[in-house]
Amino acid sequence: MLGWGLSSYLSARYLVRPNPSDFNNITQLDGFAVEDLSIPSADGLMISSCFIPHHHQEGISKAVILLSGIRGNRLGQLERAKFYLNQGYAVLLPDLRGTGKSEGNAISFGWHEQKDLVASIAFLRDSGFERIGADGQSLGAATIVYACSATDLLDFIILESCYDNITHAFNNRIAKFKIPLFLFQPVIYFTEQQIAASRESLSPVALIRQVHSPSLILAGDQESQIPVPETEQLFRNSGAELKRLHFFQGGKHEDLYRRFPEEFEKVVIEFLKEIEKTK
Repeated sequence: MLGWGLSSYLSARYLVRPNPSDFNNITQLDGFAVEDLSIPSADGLMISSCFIPHHHQEGISKAVILLSGIRGNRLGQLERAKFYLNQGYAVLLPDLRGTGKSEGNAISFGWHEQKDLVASIAFLRDSGFERIGADGQSLGAATIVYACSATDLLDFIILESCYDNITHAFNNRIAKFKIPLFLFQPVIYFTEQQIAASRESLSPVALIRQVHSPSLILAGDQESQIPVPETEQLFRNSGAELKRLHFFQGGKHEDLYRRFPEEFEKVVIEFLKEIEKTK
């Protein structure tokens, strides 16, 4: 029993481990200048980011924040950033805490990362942007739900491969190992202790009821980590009046833009046009 407890504790430590990385900062992207900056989060962590202004915007000024999946960093978002620049959006790419060049010693599955998103939104509002959206993958998508559940901070959100709650997220991932689920409960317990957040709190499917920003929910129809019914329930629970759901045929838990670039662009452009009609 002691051995299993220790193993569970160490497994939890492994699950929340950070993924810092050093890389050369980019100075331009598709002819757009890239600015490096650090944004202070509410708990004092410095969030390393790059900002790509768009100096040829027509009408209202608009920006989008791109949030990576677990342990990803801004470099994985560059192709997506090019797409949004082509749609006339300025782009902010933060490394969420514990990843890339940002400070932080743990990953919290979006819970504390929400502070990084709130700080990023404040930076853009202070910079004068009138329309701000966010596009998040997996952990990044959950981060958006957590941040927007208290107040509608964003003018639109795009949630890609968002888990419904942390218990299901863990269970779905360990199912392939044929481990009895009750044996994994101590790991969830120690994970809660590591990140100071309860499994009840870590539930986008519950909190999305309080999110009213126009929402586009995306997923692959061959997801094993987030089964289709869980994504469908997330969509049904959304409190948004304008909400759309799209499944990519054959898509798994992966970067859906990279796998299905033309389909992704078509779906997102249609959604952005809908938003513009309502604003």
